[in-house]
Amino acid sequence: MSGETAPATGEVQIRFASLDPEAGELARLGRFLSEDELARADRLLSRRKRNRFVAGRGFLRETLATYLDIEPAHLRIIEGEHGKPLLAETGAPLHFNLSHAHDLAVLAVAVDCRVGIDLERVDEHLPYREIAQRFFAPGEWQELSNLPSNLQLSAFYRFWTRKEAYLKGLGTGFSRPADSFAVSLLPDQPCAPMDFQAHDGGPSPWRIVEVPVPEDYHGALAVEGATPVLRLFP
Repeated sequence: MSGETAPATGEVQIRFASLDPEAGELARLGRFLSEDELARADRLLSRRKRNRFVAGRGFLRETLATYLDIEPAHLRIIEGEHGKPLLAETGAPLHFNLSHAHDLAVLAVAVDCRVGIDLERVDEHLPYREIAQRFFAPGEWQELSNLPSNLQLSAFYRFWTRKEAYLKGLGTGFSRPADSFAVSLLPDQPCAPMDFQAHDGGPSPWRIVEVPVPEDYHGALAVEGATPVLRLFP
């Protein structure tokens, strides 16, 4: 693999990008998209959403193409059973996952291990208690409820990003119930999901770590295997 240096074994590279680039940059990124991607963008009713979709897919294509040393427009990206984007190139050991919130995108790239990443922007008016009651495992809901009220919103986002990162890593998304496993609330510490669907109901072979993100955001990364070394790019 030439071009950009690929992640080392046990390393995950994290890259950020603005989804509101200037017009010239947006046009440049748009030239990388496939016909299907452009058609998908055109179906979005909001101009801002269309532009942000184009910027995100262009960023994804340009970054992955650099690793593989091919033209971004030549990259073949397919979707898994539940919609997770995958590389169609045979023999390409890259695994990746993209998330976006508001005007920011984050991309995780690893070699030979599946990854999932989630980014959320904090909404002070989010009805988080109702969402937690619906989607969290009983132990998670209890842990959240036991916290002082001024800490609950941040804790909710810590729970949510960890859960969604794991589901995205598995490739199921929310086709799998979010209460079929539980994650730890402890900040700044890697955790292994407690997977209730595992044959022994024990810890999953995945690890979840927090991702350093700008203020007013929360981010989490799920990696299949040992706790990774994170390498962040601006």
